[in-house]
Amino acid sequence: MPALQTNYDDKLPVAFEGMVVNTEPHVIISREVQTAAIGFGKAVKQGTADRQVQAATAAADVFRGITVRDQSTRLNGSTADQVPVGDTIAIMVQGVVWVRAVEPVVAGAAAFMQVAGGLGQFSDISTSNLAIPRAIFDSSGAAGELVKLRIGD
Repeated sequence: MPALQTNYDDKLPVAFEGMVVNTEPHVIISREVQTAAIGFGKAVKQGTADRQVQAATAAADVFRGITVRDQSTRLNGSTADQVPVGDTIAIMVQGVVWVRAVEPVVAGAAAFMQVAGGLGQFSDISTSNLAIPRAIFDSSGAAGELVKLRIGD
């Protein structure tokens, strides 16, 4: 006899890293993951070939976009939170996406990806961090919380 589910969460998560926030106009492109698996809600840079991307890891990287979670896509060989090398990943270049704040952030502040620690999380501190052109936090949040990041406006 199959096992039956008997426990249910009474509070579902509001969002996940890399989820599109709303239905306002946005631009999402697709690219191939080049050198290492990439998680969702992470900043990426251009890869060595035209249609490739890599995880952004340095303050000098040129920002390409934020990886987008698509719950409807089954990924070949992926874990739940990463897209493996060679698979296609969605990249938001304009719109609002959920990301994780590495420290408290305030709505309206300019956004940067914190380079130290290699977690791909976001901050409003520019020093030694990757600049995200035309990006601001669209919501406030504490360290470790998901916040809305508006890019490309």
